[in-house]
Amino acid sequence: MTAHSRYAPPDVDLSSLPRERLADMRAAADDMIEVLQEAAGSGQHILVDVLNAADDGTFTEWEHYPPGDVHDKANGAIWFYHAHARDEGESRPWDEHGHFHLFVYTEKLGEDAVAISLPKERDEKKGGLCHLVAVSFDMSGAPTKIFTTNRWVADEWMYSASDVIGLLDRFKVDNEAHALTSRWLMAALRLYRPQIEWALKERDRVLAKAREKDPDGFGEDKDIEVLSAIDFDLAGQIDVIEAVLGD
Repeated sequence: MTAHSRYAPPDVDLSSLPRERLADMRAAADDMIEVLQEAAGSGQHILVDVLNAADDGTFTEWEHYPPGDVHDKANGAIWFYHAHARDEGESRPWDEHGHFHLFVYTEKLGEDAVAISLPKERDEKKGGLCHLVAVSFDMSGAPTKIFTTNRWVADEWMYSASDVIGLLDRFKVDNEAHALTSRWLMAALRLYRPQIEWALKERDRVLAKAREKDPDGFGEDKDIEVLSAIDFDLAGQIDVIEAVLGD
């Protein structure tokens, strides 16, 4: 199984955004920094804390961390972290330790939501999970990428970019055991909202081409894995925001 090799640089002009949006993005960056400082102050790290959640303290590739995932039933949000087996050729086209997957239940979608690709075996009444994005971390524990994936990767109910964008604000997780990590992930979606919207639209564009070639099987094509990606550069994003705001 290989990763999709095509990436285009996100054409996102932050200067065109309303000041209110930019101010919220700057506040999200502050929140992310505060989370890291709080974690460091107690000798923790948002990633290490998650990996140490296993009962026996060991880390196993492909297993979900924390065990059982982190759920917020009221908001319909879920996240987990895992790593692919490096010796099986199952890795991103960049160096990584692993990544977080972020989801919202399809029950939060509007009635006019447009499905792109759905599981062959599914319960229409119960619904399923809609994948938002994944956040990649390198071996040092630093975030490096935010990326989107094909349907089969997370076994999701895949909907159009416009529908998924509408779910981004619904990713709210109130979980005491993993409060700092949840808070960091929520802030990351706010900080990178313009680029994430681009990534989701690019995902749809790449899938549309794949669909032309294989209308029935594009969502299950194991040669199409990662569909779009953006760099995770906290300092760089802050610099651009502050330059536009004139701070």
